[in-house]
Amino acid sequence: MSNYSDLWQVIKMRVCRNNKFAESSLANSNSFDAVRVKLRILQIFALECALQQYRLKHGTPFNPLEGKKALHHMIFEKTKWQLDTIRTLSLNDSLFIINDELRLLELPPKASDFIQRLEIGLHVHPLDDFSEEDWEPKENSTFLQSLY
Repeated sequence: MSNYSDLWQVIKMRVCRNNKFAESSLANSNSFDAVRVKLRILQIFALECALQQYRLKHGTPFNPLEGKKALHHMIFEKTKWQLDTIRTLSLNDSLFIINDELRLLELPPKASDFIQRLEIGLHVHPLDDFSEEDWEPKENSTFLQSLY
């Protein structure tokens, strides 16, 4: 499996577990709940890919911007807000602020190709009621090391 596939799988397992949704219910299902779970998985996946690109561009050997630090740095660069303020933001608010960076066309070509092969079908549904625990940057980082 590619690291994109491994990353997708770990995010899928976590999102399904956190939201008490059977992974097997995602296959070939276009129910409202299944589509929303798929979109949440895609959202977290896109976040990780965007942050990894950002780390490569802005990280240093002294501060590689691991985990949430990359998100906080990205928000700081966009807003120039105090770090104390940025650190108190919810994940949903943070995603709202960096929405432009999460456009699927902005992701690395290999990540975009991987997403296209999934044939998810993009629907528009609000995702604000999902748990912040769906994003676990430390666990996801294992799969990001060799992607770029």
